[in-house]
Amino acid sequence: MDEIHAADRAELAQLAASVQHLIQDRLPIGLVFAGLPAAVSDLLNEGVVTFLRRADKIDLHAATVRDVEASFTDTFAAAAFNLSPALVRQASEATGGYPFLIQLVGYFLWWEAEKNEGTLDEDAVGRAIDAAHRRNARTVIEAALSTTSPKDIDFLHAMATDTGPSSTGDIGQRMGAKTNLVANYRTRLLAAGLIESAGYGKVDFAIPGLRRHLSYKPTD
Repeated sequence: MDEIHAADRAELAQLAASVQHLIQDRLPIGLVFAGLPAAVSDLLNEGVVTFLRRADKIDLHAATVRDVEASFTDTFAAAAFNLSPALVRQASEATGGYPFLIQLVGYFLWWEAEKNEGTLDEDAVGRAIDAAHRRNARTVIEAALSTTSPKDIDFLHAMATDTGPSSTGDIGQRMGAKTNLVANYRTRLLAAGLIESAGYGKVDFAIPGLRRHLSYKPTD
């Protein structure tokens, strides 16, 4: 069951009850959920699906850019699409190794290639990357931010002013917040899968495109 954050909780309760009966009857059944880390955590904390707390939780960590590059190269070569190594590298780096962005960038590259008789130039790759990041912002980033508190958003905005990992001390100064409060925001955002530890006293964004999304200022 994909996109668990968008699932109807009443229907999930019915599903949970049915699955529990099947398990009690020792029938062979497998149930797999996929969703944003925060959504999965919220789901596991709800009474209707407490039996799922015994399930294995698998975090799909980022792939290496080198692995993405190899996959793109093999996939497009098999389809006889013409894409230079430099553009393959550009597209791979644009994914940040993030599983969903790998899918999106690959999808839009394929779409551009089919429109252009199998040839992908710099403009086509740029359009594919931009389209992938727009889709990622709508379906992943906005969903991830939808349940985030205003103070947690302030924490993220304070991070977005940096070009790389942020010091929690600097974040606290920018927010004008005490150390214990900053630690609380950090803990919540780590649990939500929005940020990740980047070494002692430092954090970074865990979702590619989130920094750009928070820093974006529309022009008139």
